[in-house]
Amino acid sequence: MGSDDGHPERGAGGDALAAGRAAEVVRACRSDLERAGWTVAAVTGDVTGNDWAYTVGLDHTHGHPELLLVGLPAPLAGAVVETVAEWVATGAKLPLGAELTVGPLRLRSVAVDDLFLAHGDWFNLGREVMAEFGRRWPATVQLLWADDRGRFPVVGAHPGHLRRQPVLAAATSA
Repeated sequence: MGSDDGHPERGAGGDALAAGRAAEVVRACRSDLERAGWTVAAVTGDVTGNDWAYTVGLDHTHGHPELLLVGLPAPLAGAVVETVAEWVATGAKLPLGAELTVGPLRLRSVAVDDLFLAHGDWFNLGREVMAEFGRRWPATVQLLWADDRGRFPVVGAHPGHLRRQPVLAAATSA
């Protein structure tokens, strides 16, 4: 999805090419929403950032917050998010603080802080798609994954761990 740096709105060849590519990605995402009700955007981070994946359309179609997973390779993050989204699409609700297991991963749900919902690169594609429906980017739940010792990251944790899996939750919810 998008250019080599993980941002569909940037790329070699100038702004016009990048804008055309971004418009194509938005159209494909909107088509997925119209066909299936939701989709997953898996983004490859650049050299300074992490890969991540998130849903687009769970709120619009199922009235459930969108899902986000950060810090695992984009294909894996996308597959995990898709698995949880399929469960949500059947009518399940994922309450904040809930823990679940997907394959070998232990996950915990936390609310993404409003600051991250409105600013930054995390949800660019989703914001564009929702704008076409006349909507703002909705509430989102981050799926934190436990490390190999079973520990979940927390806001204010050791910076090395946060570089691998940034926590986008408010300090009071993680």
